[in-house]
Amino acid sequence: MHIITVEGIGNRQRGLHPIQESLAQAHGSQCGFCTPGFIMSMYALLRSNKQPPTEEQIEENLAGNLCRCTGYRPIIDAFRVFAKTDDSLYTNSTSASSSTNQTICPSTGKPCLCGSSSEACGRKQHRPISYSETDGSSYNEKELIFPPELLLRKIMPLSLHGFGGLKWYRPLRLQHVLYLKSCYPEAKLVVGNTEVGIETKFKNAQYQVLICVTHVVELNALNVGEDGIEIGASVRLTQLQQVLQKVVAERDSHEISSCKAILEQLKWFAGKQIRNVASVGGNVCTASPISDLNPLWMASNAKFRLIDCEGNIRTVFAKDFFLGYRKVDIRHDEILLSILLPWTRPFEFVKEFKQAHRREDDIALVNAGMRAYIRAENEDWIIADVSIVYGGVAALSLSSSRTEKYLMGKKWDKKLLEDVLNVLKEDINIPENAPGGMAEFRKSLTLSFFFKFFMWVTHEMNVEGHFKEGLHATQLSAIQPYSRPSSFGSQSYELARHGTAVGLPMIHLSSKLQVTGEAEYTDDTPTSQNTLHAALILSRRAHARILSIDDSRAKSSPGFSGLFLAKDVPGSNKLGPVVHDEELFASEVVTCVGQVIGIVVADTHENAKAAASNVEIKYEDLPAILSIREAVDSGSFHPNTARSLVKGDVEWCFKSSCDKIIEGEVQVGGQEHFYLEPQSSLVWTVDAGNEVHMISSTQAPQKNQEYAANVLDLPLSKVVCKTKRIGGGFGGKETRASFFAAAASVASYHLRTAVKITLDRDVDMMTTGQRHSFLGKYKVGFTNEGKVMGLDLEIYNNGGNSLDLSVSVLERAMFTSENVYDIPHVKIRGQVCFTNFPSNTAFRGFGGPQGMLIAENWIQYIASELQKSPEEIRELNFHNEGMVLHYGQVLENCTIRQVWDELKISCDFQNAREAVSSFNCQNRWRKRGVAMVPTKFGISFTAKHMNQAGALVQVYIDGTVLVTHGGVEMGQGLHTKVAQIAASSFNIPLSSVFISETSTDKVPNASPTAASASSDMYGAAVLDACEQIKARMEPIACRQKHSSFAQLARACHMERIDLSAHGFYITPNIGFDWKLGKGAPFSYYTYGAAFAEVEIDALTGDFYTRTADIVMDLGYSLNPAIDVGQIEGAFIQGLGWVALEELKWGDAHHKWIRPGNLFTCGPGTYKIPSVNDIPLKFKVSLLKGAPNPKAIHSSKAVGEPPFFLASAVLFAIKDAIIAARAEEGLNEWFPLDNPATPERIRMACVDSFTKHFASPNYRPKLSV
Repeated sequence: MHIITVEGIGNRQRGLHPIQESLAQAHGSQCGFCTPGFIMSMYALLRSNKQPPTEEQIEENLAGNLCRCTGYRPIIDAFRVFAKTDDSLYTNSTSASSSTNQTICPSTGKPCLCGSSSEACGRKQHRPISYSETDGSSYNEKELIFPPELLLRKIMPLSLHGFGGLKWYRPLRLQHVLYLKSCYPEAKLVVGNTEVGIETKFKNAQYQVLICVTHVVELNALNVGEDGIEIGASVRLTQLQQVLQKVVAERDSHEISSCKAILEQLKWFAGKQIRNVASVGGNVCTASPISDLNPLWMASNAKFRLIDCEGNIRTVFAKDFFLGYRKVDIRHDEILLSILLPWTRPFEFVKEFKQAHRREDDIALVNAGMRAYIRAENEDWIIADVSIVYGGVAALSLSSSRTEKYLMGKKWDKKLLEDVLNVLKEDINIPENAPGGMAEFRKSLTLSFFFKFFMWVTHEMNVEGHFKEGLHATQLSAIQPYSRPSSFGSQSYELARHGTAVGLPMIHLSSKLQVTGEAEYTDDTPTSQNTLHAALILSRRAHARILSIDDSRAKSSPGFSGLFLAKDVPGSNKLGPVVHDEELFASEVVTCVGQVIGIVVADTHENAKAAASNVEIKYEDLPAILSIREAVDSGSFHPNTARSLVKGDVEWCFKSSCDKIIEGEVQVGGQEHFYLEPQSSLVWTVDAGNEVHMISSTQAPQKNQEYAANVLDLPLSKVVCKTKRIGGGFGGKETRASFFAAAASVASYHLRTAVKITLDRDVDMMTTGQRHSFLGKYKVGFTNEGKVMGLDLEIYNNGGNSLDLSVSVLERAMFTSENVYDIPHVKIRGQVCFTNFPSNTAFRGFGGPQGMLIAENWIQYIASELQKSPEEIRELNFHNEGMVLHYGQVLENCTIRQVWDELKISCDFQNAREAVSSFNCQNRWRKRGVAMVPTKFGISFTAKHMNQAGALVQVYIDGTVLVTHGGVEMGQGLHTKVAQIAASSFNIPLSSVFISETSTDKVPNASPTAASASSDMYGAAVLDACEQIKARMEPIACRQKHSSFAQLARACHMERIDLSAHGFYITPNIGFDWKLGKGAPFSYYTYGAAFAEVEIDALTGDFYTRTADIVMDLGYSLNPAIDVGQIEGAFIQGLGWVALEELKWGDAHHKWIRPGNLFTCGPGTYKIPSVNDIPLKFKVSLLKGAPNPKAIHSSKAVGEPPFFLASAVLFAIKDAIIAARAEEGLNEWFPLDNPATPERIRMACVDSFTKHFASPNYRPKLSV
């Protein structure tokens, strides 16, 4: 075996590989946790391609990689330099440009000077890495080639034996496989382990005998014959793709309809990494009801060849092979040998269909394979044979037998379409509470897919001249294939340089460690051999009394070392960041699924999990509250959380100042943080428990310190928490990380040894809480011109089973409930709901996006009532300088109109609107929409005492500087910006400043790294410390001239000058009194606006973002490259919130999920944006010439403000839906909840297909 790792292709000692160098220089690594995966995906693509890849191939290859920080654009830009744009650049043929003696850039395909200067194109260009299997001469001296001896080595059969009697075999011949099958009839055959691995890891499946058939020659056969293609069961999906591409290019067009359908479906089948190892036979025999290929095998009349242990071969039609849920017609002594895919006949058409939550790398919600064979009889075309097969509608891939029977012998015409849809809607029945839910949507897709198939066949026959009448031009959009060109991004900003480093687009200080995989995270911390691993004992009930806990089986589990419950907590069992209302370990009653009851430690992570699962708990169920509405109806609120803000007199306004009044409700969905690095802490004791130290992935080391001290009954001075970097946080590690660190500290304290806890993704998602869902009930009065006069708003958020930070989240939502609009009369009331879900917590925006989303919904409603565009209503109501907000703060330095006007010019809004209208007139089934949305985000913690920061700066005699501050580096570039401030202050290079880690024993009592305020506060604290040191150095510097800062530092040391200083900063002139409902909670505001254009498929709900254009006012940016990265990352994360990421809980709307359980608890069911979800055109501009007098070096905070701008995509989607509904004569207002998933888009695009299953006012269910 030979494995090349990210460290192997380049590192600090040997130097970086061009791929690593390019990604670092392009600012493509923020938190860095996902970076090695992207590096290796790109490396594998370059090494395995015989030609340099195209830009489209690069994006396709990266679709299986996820990033939560960057927004993907800089990653794509970094790798684009390796793409082929002109074949002549890589061959000996002459290019048209050669006559002009111009060099063509291989990166852009345009004339440039990069042939003579490696820096001419903005950054270093890299020669394409050529393909070679064994020859190393074409690589540079640092390049690793695949060892030739491994290619020449003869493959040998293997027989391995593992723990617990596990047997693993790798035979090389079919006869050996059959022999092993006869010996072990229950053995599981494995190729890529893409399904078996999931079953064993997540579903606790146990297979005692595994037979690996990857190298069995007979099972890897791919034969193209007279009857069709015979595909061996072990053939990988990528191999099948390659053969089908060759067949499609070479065979007659009438023979390859099924080949083209399968080829097209494979494009959307998982990611390329999975297709490279997954086998055809594995996918067939798994018999998943949502398999993308099985409906096509069935529809194409494919045959499955089975062979038994005696060598007898049996043939089964694919239609007869699937018997039930994951049950197939294979006897215990048989295996699947091959699949025969027959050629299609003239006038035989096969087509694939699939709709998923996310187009790329996602499992189907509904898919289908359809085939029709028609023949001429007199002047008519009659259906001679037909297959209609659906996946995702039953426990197995299902043939629509009644529909097929009805179609046989019928004439192919428009009347047939109308009649068959009535039959089909009765043929496929999906019960309301069927697994997966969305019954109305899934049933409507069955009709939409057949409609698309009918239109496609009609069009094909017309194009070939067999049908006189084809499709009307507006109907062609029903069959338009999806094709995504490569994306393009642009960034515009001015440099406001201050000193040696501030204002420059420096790369992230850790980026070169991250691209080589050398950056260390909590789980990478070297540990001693006796370090134990922890797993949590979790509640399985939403609300119940604990009757008994039986831990006897857990204590006898392999590797068990200890188990700790509430009674074992040395100090207080009560925790909480504001109110101590949460138990570390539940003692008598559990109030949510996933609540921690205890902790188990063992010698390995797997053994700890196994022991925890062996704890048996008996419960007595109690009534559970599982939604905001249930909480409001039953008066279930967290104590002392009612809040109120009042400006003017709303009741008087509604009676005397308004021409119109509207009322409505807005449901705002939650969102999972999905940081790439899960919650992780390593805790150990010192001096027999007298001290406790920990390394933790947390945004708030001080909170970890406080929680651990509290549960261990130790003073804070004896607990130290350190954090070097974290792999993403977004608020999810502000308070919740402290809880798990405290749990591990109890085990470590009792056992006097190191304990590590790292949560699995599903456990992390079901225990840590998410972005708060909200319910807003509004009443808005306005004039006939559109001027908003009064707002009456009730707002509720879902706090979960403990208060955590929910009241602060509610308060910020109330502060932002007018967004950027001047409203003379306002009354807002809010309260935090107690529900039986895990406690929800901080998330980027901290309630602000939810409050603004409610506001933008009633802005849309006003526009609908007045028959004006929402943009007109927004402009009419903008804030102006000096206005007093509804909570008493006076607006200063308001730049929203400048930002808005610049965006209108940048996106050419009027022409964009006209182009969309023109497109919509010409296309019935695809619609485009546009929207412009503004934002205003207040900067400061709303709790006044948290707006303080400390820092320690130390100058060494060699002139280098060590900075320690209370903030945590989580990818946002905080350390980089702070280092730039220090470097500029001392007038030294950035390379002379180092920031190692954040530690509670260096800077005490630090506030969490949150609220977007860290660069402001810690930058100012560091500057304060630097200025103190400079003041001490000044007399020495004035005495004589020093050639360098190092010389000056040494001279100061010789004069016994203190070269260390503690800096401190408090945010001035802020404070708010909730008793009065007035004050100035924010230091200043960050403004922004975004334009988006989208295109939707009205028949399926599919959509993509064509354009996003963003303008942000960030004052004089400390580091424009990092700030642009924050904007792009926030926008794409926001795109997930408004359009992709849906949390599904077991509640009254989702009865197919167990009460209180989270269904979407992993990447298989919860979909964050991928590479192919970013806008095709992605433009970011920073407002020029707008310094901010309220923050360091005239900069502005950036982390959270851009997040809400992604709502432009939501409202652009709604704009497109409005155009679709207008086709049916529906012009009235309608709600569109976020996320605008395919289900919500499709069901809002009312037509004759949806009307079979739902009313025009149908509102898909949402967990809030």
